[in-house]
Amino acid sequence: MTQLFMTHPGPLDLVTPVPLSDGITLRPATKADESAIAETLAESFAEAWDIARVRAELTEATDVPVTWVAEDAQGILGVASERVMPDAYPGAGYVHYVGVLDRARGRRIGAALTARCVQGFFERGLTRTVLETDDFRAPAVVTYLRLGFVPTYRSELEQHAWSALFPTLFGTKH
Repeated sequence: MTQLFMTHPGPLDLVTPVPLSDGITLRPATKADESAIAETLAESFAEAWDIARVRAELTEATDVPVTWVAEDAQGILGVASERVMPDAYPGAGYVHYVGVLDRARGRRIGAALTARCVQGFFERGLTRTVLETDDFRAPAVVTYLRLGFVPTYRSELEQHAWSALFPTLFGTKH
């Protein structure tokens, strides 16, 4: 597994909201959502998440001004956060922990959450957006590319990972 870095160089206001199916809405997360956020991220990333981690990394983190959730009548379907780290990424927002439940995949929820984060960064006066993803998350990479993000090589290892990934992203039609 290799972490891949992507940048949306802007202008950020060109990233338009992604329409969602009827009955799905986006809203800022509240304390009452922390358990569902933990479940969503645990399923999305196949790693341990609990309320304490959600609070530490998202809802009470000083560098995360807002965490967005997508929900329907059954509850939370996906989550993403706006993270701002001016020392590491001056002038940029960091799209943080985009996760969608398996039952909700394929409905553009991750794209809608990511676009909402980008809109938030624009509203905060930031001029670009960055994110990191894993090289095995091809559907997420395609989503980010479609939203205007581009690969940014931080190392030779990342360049090789991108070179291996690109031919697999968009299937050839026969």
